[in-house]
Amino acid sequence: MDIAVLIRGSKRMCAPTQADAENSTSPSIHPGPAFAMENPDMNGSLWSRLPEDLVERVLAWLPAASLLRLRTVCRKWSELIATKCFLEVCSQVATYEPYFVKISNCEHSRSLLSFDPSIHKWHNVPISYLPAEVGFPVSSAGGLICFINKLQAHMGDECGVLFVSNPLTKTWKELPRFLCKQRPVLVSMIMWKRPSHYKVIVAGVLSTEIFDSVQGVWRNTGCLPRGEEVSRNVAYCNGSLYCLTPRWYNCVLLAFSIQDEVWSKVKTGRLPGYCQFRNLVTCKGHIVIVGKSVRHQVLSVCVWLLEWKTMKWREAGRMPQRMSDHFLGRPSESFYCCSHGDLIFLTRDKCDMGLLFDLGQNMWRWVVGCPNLDGFSFEPRLDSQV
Repeated sequence: MDIAVLIRGSKRMCAPTQADAENSTSPSIHPGPAFAMENPDMNGSLWSRLPEDLVERVLAWLPAASLLRLRTVCRKWSELIATKCFLEVCSQVATYEPYFVKISNCEHSRSLLSFDPSIHKWHNVPISYLPAEVGFPVSSAGGLICFINKLQAHMGDECGVLFVSNPLTKTWKELPRFLCKQRPVLVSMIMWKRPSHYKVIVAGVLSTEIFDSVQGVWRNTGCLPRGEEVSRNVAYCNGSLYCLTPRWYNCVLLAFSIQDEVWSKVKTGRLPGYCQFRNLVTCKGHIVIVGKSVRHQVLSVCVWLLEWKTMKWREAGRMPQRMSDHFLGRPSESFYCCSHGDLIFLTRDKCDMGLLFDLGQNMWRWVVGCPNLDGFSFEPRLDSQV
């Protein structure tokens, strides 16, 4: 197979129409996009004469599904994707297409169910290379996924450990044990300053700890504001980790500065949305709340964006009423959100479809065959090192 064929196979397909979404009833587990129609500009004899360094630059811009197929083309390309030179070229690519990973029964299936919004397809990302004691994923950043161990997942009072892995390169690392022996409520992973320099933040009732991949150790940091608690409802934005407190009444937005390693309350006035049905995400440098809203006695789902200049919440999107009626049709307070760039992925218990909202285009679309499970965004990268 030459490079022209592989590039044809990597071309993104258009999103399905609403009719396609209505007719489909289950996720299509697909290894990658279908091959495009023959194009006279993709002449194999022309592409076969490209210099090796230029070929590497072309390959580095391929989407994750095509990068994985490189291993099956020939031994040379299979070895290429692990070389230092090629990984350096990959590091120059600003961003790759994100996946939205759903935390399904990965402990038994040994794979992650992930959705690629650019082609509107589901993928299975295998994690069978991980040791048996690895449990479910809890966070991700820069091409790496953080997993909790099974012992901690099922025994909250035990001191557990975390695992960090790159599912594309099938590399993994076990982190040292936490300093505190109580199970943390919040676990979040971020990339810091340069590629493959990551930090993991864990917080609970008694302490907040940070693991720095360069130093290789956990450190205790600043305490929570008096009387406040953290929740798993967390988002990273502009150097700080933001978190909603778990109280149903008088909910507060907290911020943890990664640089200063201190917690503080964020004064934004009254938080929008129902307190029991409110999720925190990040979109293009802004903190966003997704939640229930009532207008003219009609229940809907709304998106509010925090304006940094005024520190006030502004409505940035509202789900069309017919979609809201279906999404909120059955009684349930289970509601999950994750985001990447301008995209927000929503799922809800007892709803047979998920929703994808594009904040930049103010456009909503259904995602069929979607499990009503929590999840996170994941940017597949070959150059991310554990």
